[in-house]
Amino acid sequence: MRVRNTEIDSTQYLTLEALTAQLSEARARFLYSKGIKEMNAEYQGLLTDNLQLSVSSRVRAREELLFEVGVESLDEQGGEIAIKVTRMYDGSLVAGAHMHFINYDYRLNRTVAMNELLKEALEPQPFEL
Repeated sequence: MRVRNTEIDSTQYLTLEALTAQLSEARARFLYSKGIKEMNAEYQGLLTDNLQLSVSSRVRAREELLFEVGVESLDEQGGEIAIKVTRMYDGSLVAGAHMHFINYDYRLNRTVAMNELLKEALEPQPFEL
């Protein structure tokens, strides 16, 4: 993803808010690639309930970033996604993030167990942050 002018602050660097939005976009694209919808027919969906972000270096406007996304762990009701952010041109580390998610039922307003299809689609692959 390319850093746009609207995502930088007065010092010409990417803001934390914009980086967080890009992490959410990377997460959404990852889930879409696995065939997982935002909300299924039973009004259940994956909801991020915790985000840990570690920024290693600052990013300027028009730099291109690579987001590598993988599932680190799964349990009955959710799991953790790891995202590694690097610069496209040299591969230098920009940030690392861990997003904990839960399977949430929007009709019942509570966390519910993930079904087998969802667990299978999210089966953790070896991933190093």
